[in-house]
Amino acid sequence: MKLIRIVTLMAAAGVCLGALPAVAQQKVSLRFGTVGIGSAWYNYGAGIADLVQRQLPAGSSIDVLPKAGGVGNIKLIQSGEIELGISFAVTSAEGCGGFGAFKEKQTKVRGLLGGLDIYYFGTFVTKKSGVTSWEEIVAAKNKFHLLTTAPGGTGEQGVRQVLALLGSSKEDVAKKGGQVEATKRSGTAETIKDGQADGWAHVVTKGHPAATQIVTINEMVMLPLPDKVIKGMVEKNGWAPAEVPANTFKGQTAPVKTVKAASNILVSADVSNETAYTITKTIIESVSRLPKIHAALGDFDPKMAADRALNGNCPLHPGAVKYYKEAGLMK
Repeated sequence: MKLIRIVTLMAAAGVCLGALPAVAQQKVSLRFGTVGIGSAWYNYGAGIADLVQRQLPAGSSIDVLPKAGGVGNIKLIQSGEIELGISFAVTSAEGCGGFGAFKEKQTKVRGLLGGLDIYYFGTFVTKKSGVTSWEEIVAAKNKFHLLTTAPGGTGEQGVRQVLALLGSSKEDVAKKGGQVEATKRSGTAETIKDGQADGWAHVVTKGHPAATQIVTINEMVMLPLPDKVIKGMVEKNGWAPAEVPANTFKGQTAPVKTVKAASNILVSADVSNETAYTITKTIIESVSRLPKIHAALGDFDPKMAADRALNGNCPLHPGAVKYYKEAGLMK
């Protein structure tokens, strides 16, 4: 009887230990890939990290890194250099599917949460350049000099796709006297103001820091994508047709036809189920606070977070699945 009582007490103690809060768990260190400082994604990462870190075991940390863009973050998760990363569903589909910008499937990448926002492919040109269409950029009218983001980012990837659908490339534009240059986003607005470039193309959302700065200190025009390019981007590259609503950006008084993508958060398969569960739960249950991090996060709908397409058809992390099922967001 005495032995039975000891075992019973030990079992009870075990239950109590199992019920202890997260602070009793082992601390975790996470690296969160976004993109350059001054970007919407970097702001997303910093704000989300602040929310999540408070819910992780005591002593845990989330290091928000100003790298490496939609393509680059997937590759960094695969290589084990980061545990979390922001990307786009269209780019994630390429990574998890092993096509497009990826030579093989990124087998360590898991979906965590999709549909964070709405991003438009945006093309901004100076009014004084006289350029009014993508066809004129391809023809290098007035030796047009277009800037975009560094390779590894979805903006640069989109520019290459647009050029290809117009039967051109960066090299072809250069042969005609123009230039399509991938560069860092910092200083872009000033580069255009100083007359060293005539425009900028990237994926942008409302309140996008770099786009806002560019249109604030320069008189810019937002160009639509040609219909045949929109058709090709949708059918070949996984984008969705869209219109940028009037007055989304300064000087843009009418809707602009283009394509759109949605941001998503990816996670390494090596991250524990408990950690993935906590991150997912914290973001979903903080939905009312997300727009305070960035206005574009006001478009996030928790009911769509587990949507397969919005997660780039990547397999969802089991920890995220556990939360989605508990919350009734997934069957």
